[in-house]
Amino acid sequence: MIRIFFWLAMVITMIFFIQALIFAVLQWVIYFRVERTTLNVKSERKKQ
Repeated sequence: MIRIFFWLAMVITMIFFIQALIFAVLQWVIYFRVERTTLNVKSERKKQ
């Protein structure tokens, strides 16, 4: 019985860990896209 709860806790922990990794990667992707967009906007303003 304890073994079942242990494995269930391990599976839930791994799911949360993988979810945290996915959110971290998505956050970095969004951050770099926003940075690239703001840099492009700033360079366009300098040209005008």
